[in-house]
Amino acid sequence: MRELSKLTVKEISNINSKSIRCHPIAFEQTTEDSFGIPNEEQLVSTPYQLFEVSANKYGRVHGFFIENVAYIVWLDPHHELYSKK
Repeated sequence: MRELSKLTVKEISNINSKSIRCHPIAFEQTTEDSFGIPNEEQLVSTPYQLFEVSANKYGRVHGFFIENVAYIVWLDPHHELYSKK
């Protein structure tokens, strides 16, 4: 976490690593329609899978960025967000 916190969104998104797979979430391809947080349409321009925990051994972390600050919304220990609806 300490090393990730030193990076910009662009730098995190361009890392080629099994555990750092930062990419936008396409909610239409997931089990959810949104994060379900108040004022989401004003806060979240792009939802992200921020990173995996131990190369998916412990799941994934989802959230969004405001400038270069990541806001974690969900911990997804079983990678269920992308399960079939």
